[in-house]
Amino acid sequence: MNGPETYSWEITYTRFDGTSRVDHGGGQFGSPEEVTGRVCRTFVEVGTALFDITCDDVTEQHYHDVLDARVEDLPDPGQPFEHVGAVILDHEGAERMSLTARLVYRSVTEAAVEEYREQLEEWERRDTERRARRAKAAADAGRPSIQPLDPRLRSLISNLQVEADTVREEIFTPDHCREQLALAENTVSAAMAAQNSAEAGGNVAEAANARAYIQRWRPRITRWASMLELTTEAYMDAAAVDAEAERLANIPPSPV
Repeated sequence: MNGPETYSWEITYTRFDGTSRVDHGGGQFGSPEEVTGRVCRTFVEVGTALFDITCDDVTEQHYHDVLDARVEDLPDPGQPFEHVGAVILDHEGAERMSLTARLVYRSVTEAAVEEYREQLEEWERRDTERRARRAKAAADAGRPSIQPLDPRLRSLISNLQVEADTVREEIFTPDHCREQLALAENTVSAAMAAQNSAEAGGNVAEAANARAYIQRWRPRITRWASMLELTTEAYMDAAAVDAEAERLANIPPSPV
């Protein structure tokens, strides 16, 4: 992407040991920015929006990592980065804006851990109910068993079917992951639109409320996207086991 209406950026994440990681990206004025989703028209708008989201992503991810660790009675994970720096460049590669900040990580209180533990228990309860409904529906449908051409393979094929069902029962369904991912994405999108509108209208309180929604819901997009990927892989594995069972079922009996 070239032209006077384009820009690029570099984000540097510096660890406490002095090592760093650099991410690169870019965009075009008047179009949604690839990371923030905001439509920016100046280098300052790009820099402030990108830097705000970047710092929030790092600190919020660490906050939830600590929650996960405490619920599982594991040591708190270390803070990943000491500070973050951003540089915004024009289409010719000239620096137009730079920002840097030492990251401030939120403390995780016992109340927050208990609330998170209750959320996990509620999700587990709902998933258990969902699994039960799915199992009942499958039983009511009376899925026909595969009748192998070679009776000697009947036990092996039955075991393969059980194995495939077990893989699917261990995880969320892809549809459920897609529903939750879409909910998170739509919530963040709506919050971004509300933030842009509030900022344009000078409503500081409304803009702050919208940013809070974004901070809370953005990590959920990452989590549900990861779960959807894992779920899809698991269902593909289960389908491969089903296919192997069907292949064996179609093997004719060998001469005795």
